[in-house]
Amino acid sequence: MPQFVAYTKDIPEGSSRKIKLKNGEETQEGFVIRQNNRFFAYWNRCPHISLPLDWGSEDFLTSDGKYSICRNHGALFQIETGECVDGPCVGESLEKIPLKVVGNKIMICPY
Repeated sequence: MPQFVAYTKDIPEGSSRKIKLKNGEETQEGFVIRQNNRFFAYWNRCPHISLPLDWGSEDFLTSDGKYSICRNHGALFQIETGECVDGPCVGESLEKIPLKVVGNKIMICPY
């Protein structure tokens, strides 16, 4: 069953937001980015070493908003695909979380 994570208005263009998802008894962190009025969701784990990308800052974007960044290792990821384009994990990718926008709600699809 899809999980509601945010209203579209809660994530302004060019910004990101941490989300928490329930998987049975376990809660896992992910994040949603809004770019070009499209939404992308990924698990909050660097493929280089499985650490949170935001290092607790809840900020997943470079200062210019062009890439998602791992605050631990400086790896840069394409927002649309999650592919690492610079840093220690070039060629690897963030793990996508399927989502859909229903009206003004961002829903995470079953995983």
